[in-house]
Amino acid sequence: MSPKGIAPAHRPALRRSAFALLATAAVMSVAACGETPTGTLHTRAGYTLTSDEIPVSVCPAEDAARFADDEGLLLGAHFELRVECVASFDALPEGFQLDYLLGEHVNLYSPEPGYEFTLVQFSHEPGDAEPFNAEAGELAATLKIGDRAWDFDGEVPAPGAVYFTVAKKDAPITLEVVDAERTQTMDLRERTRDGLIQALYTGKASVETEAAKGSVDGRTTQGSYEYWFDDWEYETVFYLSRDVFQPGTGWVAEPDRALLTVEFGWLHSASGLEWPIDPKKVLKVSGPEGELAPVSSNHADEDLTDAVWRTYTLTYDVPADALAFTLNFHPVGPVKWPEEDVSLPLSGEKNHEIAASFE
Repeated sequence: MSPKGIAPAHRPALRRSAFALLATAAVMSVAACGETPTGTLHTRAGYTLTSDEIPVSVCPAEDAARFADDEGLLLGAHFELRVECVASFDALPEGFQLDYLLGEHVNLYSPEPGYEFTLVQFSHEPGDAEPFNAEAGELAATLKIGDRAWDFDGEVPAPGAVYFTVAKKDAPITLEVVDAERTQTMDLRERTRDGLIQALYTGKASVETEAAKGSVDGRTTQGSYEYWFDDWEYETVFYLSRDVFQPGTGWVAEPDRALLTVEFGWLHSASGLEWPIDPKKVLKVSGPEGELAPVSSNHADEDLTDAVWRTYTLTYDVPADALAFTLNFHPVGPVKWPEEDVSLPLSGEKNHEIAASFE
């Protein structure tokens, strides 16, 4: 068998002929000793193919290459992605649907010793979240397989995308996503994640409670006059959300915390009467760490016909894994009659204990 080394085509013909003679002489010399040199073709190191138009999972179902549950999931304020599988092999394995990437009837030569084929595929269905749209400069990502790197500006790898290369055996495989200056990383070999915005990985984003319903009466005497009203009925629903990022504001909680927001409406006034309440006094919120102190409290008014509907918003700093809360709502008087400069103590007041769960 002749040696594989052939002189480059741009060399002069005389030198090509001389080289061929030397090579032939070398073969004859070796053959005289009873040995014939052999050569092996390899797929070169760094050989790369990528595609974000593959409609199937290239890794077989139930294969060890697949990531289980959420171990391949990364979430941020502006993105959601999931690594579906990572595989390394010396020869193209059976059961993998690599024809979608390589084309039909393609059989790559094995890599040279010390190297291997490695592929990463991202899931077609990363999850149910609806991340915000990233603004310029807010989102960047880098995928690395050994010395080969893919950089993404303003985006992350597309759902279903496949990255295939020839890298050193057991080369590190890492994914880094920087979202609004917060970095989350994944070691795809070890299947570990770091820097997670933890509240994004646990529980629902928002819930609403059952209604707190009640009725009170008011009565007082001033001078020779008696003032009263009967059956001021109220019905209040509480809306809770857990936030870590707000558009226009940025991150509102540390990576291991969340900002709990409680919002509820209240009939502040009607028919000339006013029932003002202090939300920090009439609403007590408790979680795994006990009673919570509000970080902020504000309200907004909506003018109705002969009435004012007031919406209160309170926020609390809570652990990222806190998902169950108890609300104690106890609206108290007095009710005011501004026109008569009268305050009416109430009867029928009661406490409402309400459970709220993000699980």
